[in-house]
Amino acid sequence: MIKQIQAFLISLIIATFLVVTHTTATNLIWLQSINMPVDLQVILSAMATDLVGMNSRGAFPAFGLIFVGLLIAFITARIIAIWSSIRKPYLYALAGGAALLAIVALMPLAFYNLDLIAGARTLSGKAYLVVAGMIAGYYFGSHPQK
Repeated sequence: MIKQIQAFLISLIIATFLVVTHTTATNLIWLQSINMPVDLQVILSAMATDLVGMNSRGAFPAFGLIFVGLLIAFITARIIAIWSSIRKPYLYALAGGAALLAIVALMPLAFYNLDLIAGARTLSGKAYLVVAGMIAGYYFGSHPQK
């Protein structure tokens, strides 16, 4: 049980890190495209600030939002795993991807068609976030349950 909690928290950290850094990177790319000065110091500072800020402030901290999504997805995957012969890493990878897909697809519906996650404003951004969820799910599914 403790190993499952530890694996879940690490997969949550993986997903949150990938989501936040992607969002920060897309914002910095946009700033650079309008000729704003973006150097290594700005990149590192923005990444560090966003990793703390996006997880502790705001109406929906990224950590909490991803926590709920992955928790529901992994519990559902565990129930499916009882009756399925799909290998657990792949099943949990699909669950993690589905969790992030649900987050990026449902948030605009709840907020007047606004993408609150800047990295999810394009189709490629949404795809990246789904892959981030799949990576986190694969990590969780790769760790023994006992």
